[in-house]
Amino acid sequence: MNRRIAILVAVSAVVGTLVGFFTGNLSRETKMPGEALKTEDATGHWERHAESSVDLDAEIVTNTRIRLVMQAIPTYSLLHAGRYPESLADLISDDLLGAEVVRDGWGRPLVYTLDSERRRYTVSSLGADGVPSEDDIPRPR
Repeated sequence: MNRRIAILVAVSAVVGTLVGFFTGNLSRETKMPGEALKTEDATGHWERHAESSVDLDAEIVTNTRIRLVMQAIPTYSLLHAGRYPESLADLISDDLLGAEVVRDGWGRPLVYTLDSERRRYTVSSLGADGVPSEDDIPRPR
């Protein structure tokens, strides 16, 4: 019995890893609350450094909301024959999310981009400054 449970756990871990890899979620670097990403050398390597905790609550809210939106998009797709939402407003109109969830911790709309040909999408925030820069959540590639 214990061996069956161990095998089931191992198979679940492998399947979860494969799903994450093929959906692109494992290769995405997520900015953790209280961290900023920056580069100062010509190689373009990113490093983490501590940032002030002034916006820590807003970052936590933003990361949580991005995760909620990322979970709602596949649900929308299941309900609409494989189609992804054209905008985050589609998630609200289908009652999958409330209007406040599609806004970041600073009150600005989350950024949703859809590449329907490659069946890929991203959800991000422009960060505390509200402009595309290295403090975006998650960091753009």
